[in-house]
Amino acid sequence: MMSQKPNIVFMLGDNVGWGDLGSYGGLVPTPRLDKLASEGIRFTNFNTEAQCTPTRGALLTGRMPIRTGTYKVPLPGEPGHYGLSPWEYTLADLLSDAGYATACFGKWHLGNVPGRIPTDQGFDEWWGISESSDEADYTSHPMYPPEFKRPKIKASVKGQPFEEVDEFNRETRPFMDEKITEKTIDFIRRSAGDNKPFFTYVPFTNVHPPMIPHPDFENATQSSKAAPKSIAELDHRAGQILDALDELGLTDNTIVVWASDNAAGTLLSEPMGSSGYWRGTFGGGWEGSIRTPAMVRWPGHIPAGVVTDEIMATYDWMPTLAALIGQADRMPTDRPIDGLDMSTFLLGQTDTSGRDDFVYFGSDGELISVKWKTMKVHFRYTESTSWIAPYVKPQIPMVCDLISDPHETIDLMQSDLTLAWVIGAALRPVIELAQSAKKYRHIGVGEEGFGGYE
Repeated sequence: MMSQKPNIVFMLGDNVGWGDLGSYGGLVPTPRLDKLASEGIRFTNFNTEAQCTPTRGALLTGRMPIRTGTYKVPLPGEPGHYGLSPWEYTLADLLSDAGYATACFGKWHLGNVPGRIPTDQGFDEWWGISESSDEADYTSHPMYPPEFKRPKIKASVKGQPFEEVDEFNRETRPFMDEKITEKTIDFIRRSAGDNKPFFTYVPFTNVHPPMIPHPDFENATQSSKAAPKSIAELDHRAGQILDALDELGLTDNTIVVWASDNAAGTLLSEPMGSSGYWRGTFGGGWEGSIRTPAMVRWPGHIPAGVVTDEIMATYDWMPTLAALIGQADRMPTDRPIDGLDMSTFLLGQTDTSGRDDFVYFGSDGELISVKWKTMKVHFRYTESTSWIAPYVKPQIPMVCDLISDPHETIDLMQSDLTLAWVIGAALRPVIELAQSAKKYRHIGVGEEGFGGYE
């Protein structure tokens, strides 16, 4: 008899923009993800962090990256202990304590030394890359120093050191998501065979550069560009996992989430994705920099065919999923949890998500913008769509109305100073965060030896 605890499959796309999927108006056919969206709730106001590392930290802890020291992506050559502190209690820890088999297959990007890899942070097993997909291109450069360590694909099981199992380069890069999918399906089959509930976290590598299409997807779209082909593969891989759930009779007892880690990026050589009709791309503070696709399905529990503009943040997933499976009491109480339990909203029992704001920090740890209801306050912004554009800090914060001005081109403060009260409303969660930090200080980037709060 199958376990009655609901399983969880959480798939995370990399750099998939708000406008990249068909159900969000994208031009690349994504029939499997569009169908998944129609079978549950599709979010149009799901908000992510500035980059890969902070979003992954927020997802797994239910906490703002500014608190956990994960607000920036570790640069090549920076210490491997940059990432998620071993002290943090992750979603995988919670589910493992609740009796779940847990696995991570794909891109980790939260540390690459003992204590900071997935199997030290709640997962029973892991296969993938510990850092960014960028590394696949490093060794192809003629000046890459031979004494530098060559990027590797790694694997580990709980309680044992990780192993380097293959090279990560331009030859292996096209096959990463295929391998991730195969290992995910194998884990699901094994867990089902053991009659054990499972949580599988599937952080795909597409559509992060270097995008080198899998040979099977060279002709998947009419475009000659790599990004559309990679999006088509991402859709196909999600479909393979969904098919495996169907074949094993697990669909009705499995919560499936699909989301993206951050907005689409831009390179001078090639566009990497679409923000739809929102302004901005990867790393900025505009809506196109913050909003990404997200959807959740749980047949018979989460109503189908719902499209919502309610605000949700990445760090809301941990408390929400814990509540959906009846394990809310396992959420830690010895630290601030920024995520909200939105389970009643997902189950159709309430009309609102409960979240009125979203505070957005940059990769330098400084405040960029705050969304409050349908208003947006920019404390800093970028004047171009390039992800390397410098931030501009206006003398007075810029205030935009996202209903009448979704492209955020009109600064209302220049015509109506009486709207200054909106800045006060937007600053409220920022002030609350600062007050909280007096008792619960922020963990530093790469800080070692943090052992908790007194």
